[in-house]
Amino acid sequence: MGSSTQTGATREPTDFGERVFRGALVNVTNVCNLSCAHCFVFRADNPNRPKDKMDDATMLAQLEQLRDKHGIRSMLFMGGEPMVRRDLVLRAMPLFERSSIVTNGTYGIPSAPGHLVTVSLDGPKEMNDPIRGEGVFDRVKKSVFERDPDDGTTVMLQMTLTRLNADGIEPFVEEVKDWPVTGVAFTFYVPSLGDETGLGWEDLRERDLVVDRVIAVKRKYPERVKANIGALELMKSDRCLQVTGERGEACGLRQMLPLYMGEGGNFERTFCCYGNNVDCTRCGAYAVFNGAYHRAAGTTEEG
Repeated sequence: MGSSTQTGATREPTDFGERVFRGALVNVTNVCNLSCAHCFVFRADNPNRPKDKMDDATMLAQLEQLRDKHGIRSMLFMGGEPMVRRDLVLRAMPLFERSSIVTNGTYGIPSAPGHLVTVSLDGPKEMNDPIRGEGVFDRVKKSVFERDPDDGTTVMLQMTLTRLNADGIEPFVEEVKDWPVTGVAFTFYVPSLGDETGLGWEDLRERDLVVDRVIAVKRKYPERVKANIGALELMKSDRCLQVTGERGEACGLRQMLPLYMGEGGNFERTFCCYGNNVDCTRCGAYAVFNGAYHRAAGTTEEG
């Protein structure tokens, strides 16, 4: 685990008490070149002040201080689009035992040996581009094929499933199964309370049918699709509330420290990694259910 080399005075980080957090995520920027409808970061009830930016030296110093105070071992770098601040992210990643990035892939795929880079795509080209923007699929594909596949970086593709793109599960896997990546992952839309976007499933029994399709494609491509069938079964309508609780009281993901950019360029902690005012009863975050499965089984969170 590395140490930053910043000198000079930087302000102290926000006081989040004395609690130990096994992991954290940080939104390093509020800037993104895309505007995906399902993105949770920019919801009105989340802290996300576009004009309040923390400079590189301060962020590096604060991340190191928070790591030491709270025992943070793993860090997920997000945005906005984190590759807008590529140099900052690549300098910050070695501060933690395990680091990962979620990127839209349009700025290229960063080389981060020993770490994970998750690239977001929301289906095959004809389905992805109406969601993410014209030409985005081809730009991401170009970035994936231009990277050095032997540089030690784990690269995953991830599709966020909504009611509008769920029909793209099988075509997407067929499209990317031979790409030079470690595999393909799926997560589901996480709605806010009173969500009226039409992206989520009001009746989770309808979502169950989509979960079954992810299970089927996992069975068809067991090495390429990085999903745990046991975790997916926990997402079913008859079991999911046992994992999350009505208001997240049972959710393991709340053991993480979510760092959003708040007033004056200071970190704020949100209720959940997916922000404030989330509807825990309809949570679709695969990581929540994968974590619950592995905690119950006493195994590590892989696949």
